[in-house]
Amino acid sequence: MDDAQGSASDAVLDDVRRLHDASSPQLEDVERALTDGYAHVLQTEGERLRLREQLEERAAAIGSSPDQGEIGEITTLAQGIARADSEIEELRAALDDLAARARTLRVA
Repeated sequence: MDDAQGSASDAVLDDVRRLHDASSPQLEDVERALTDGYAHVLQTEGERLRLREQLEERAAAIGSSPDQGEIGEITTLAQGIARADSEIEELRAALDDLAARARTLRVA
């Protein structure tokens, strides 16, 4: 995952948390943030799937004595998957909190 995607994730997460913590957010703003957040989760899940496919391809093609380049590439792919997993988990938790907030706003 590149830095631009990480920055986008941070921005979406900040927006979700800001609206959750706001004293009286507008329902429209909350719903927009939920939509943006869920879209970002889907995008990150797609990236994670792409990284897993690449990792599987590299692992299947590796010989009995891999060189440092192959090891480095596999390590980078595995780290990218771990970052995506963490990002997805963190964003989903924040979205769950904001969705609960949206439900209370709809009732009020």
